[in-house]
Amino acid sequence: MKNLYNVEDWTDIPYRRLGEILMEAGIINLFHLSMALDVQRFHKMPMGEIFLAMKVINKKDLKQALFVQKTIQKRYNNV
Repeated sequence: MKNLYNVEDWTDIPYRRLGEILMEAGIINLFHLSMALDVQRFHKMPMGEIFLAMKVINKKDLKQALFVQKTIQKRYNNV
């Protein structure tokens, strides 16, 4: 399991989807991700909003996961 609040834990792969980050951090599980993907198919909402509506994450963790996602993308785009 990776620490969501330590960006250095996330430098091994250049791109991760939000659900992958939250799963690897142990915040959501495969069941939550599967449910959110089903909702997204029909409602076209961002995954973060779906996870918040499901009450499986909080806003603080969502902001941090998005920060991790953006940070690792920037690192690999600048290489």
